[in-house]
Amino acid sequence: MSSSAPQLGFGTASVLGGVGRRKSQRAIREAYKLGVRHFDTARSYGWGEAEGLLGRTLKPFPRESFTLVSKCGLLPTRRSRALSLAKSVARVIARSSPLARRLVRGVASTQAFQPTTTYDVRALENSFETTLAELDTHYLDVLLLHNFEPGKAGLPEVVAFLRELRQRGRIRRFGFSVEGDLHAGLGFLAEHAALEDAVIQAPISSSLLQLPNEWRQLPFIAHSPVRYLTGQGRTVTGSNLSALFGEVSRACHCEAIVCSMFSPGHLHDNVAARNTAV
Repeated sequence: MSSSAPQLGFGTASVLGGVGRRKSQRAIREAYKLGVRHFDTARSYGWGEAEGLLGRTLKPFPRESFTLVSKCGLLPTRRSRALSLAKSVARVIARSSPLARRLVRGVASTQAFQPTTTYDVRALENSFETTLAELDTHYLDVLLLHNFEPGKAGLPEVVAFLRELRQRGRIRRFGFSVEGDLHAGLGFLAEHAALEDAVIQAPISSSLLQLPNEWRQLPFIAHSPVRYLTGQGRTVTGSNLSALFGEVSRACHCEAIVCSMFSPGHLHDNVAARNTAV
């Protein structure tokens, strides 16, 4: 792999949601076999079940050989047999036709199935302990505050909680997932002295590729390269994806680009694109 390009990261947002158990496990194992060592998950993914599947799948591999990133701040719908059954049935229905997929997505997007946002430190602590248990690990490499919102009350308490976890060795680093206006989010975090030693996760965007100099040395984790390419009217090819890895590495200090890649062809293409990035 090119040493200057970001790592290729495996994203688990679709695990036990749009992608079933066996397909998810096969993809994770194949990704590790192909050299992927950055795995991204969250307490809310898979309605609370993605972390557990990722932890079980990675269990045979040495813990120090890969990076685990998870998130807190979005609490999943309470787990139940009924929910698990509904998810399995929904995946079968969704495979039948485009109309069925749209209907399933519509139901899944209703309020009853959405995670709950919280900055309550006690809730975050409980969420974090559940994450460690689900992933079957004693520490996280990075813990992110999920979908950080500028102006939301409670940020100083959350930052203090994250720094305490790092001091206690429960996490190696902490940071913020910024899905909205990147520059506004970074500005707010800077104003509140929250950027020191922080990792920022954000989708690839024009804002990320045109960072002001003051933020270019922040450690970033980027995601959604395919969405960016299609949004720019660029065909999703190996050469364009490889070029995008290079663009991101020149624009900022990006440690990894996280992709959703559950088919063997997609996974192999992404690995090849990263390996040829310059």
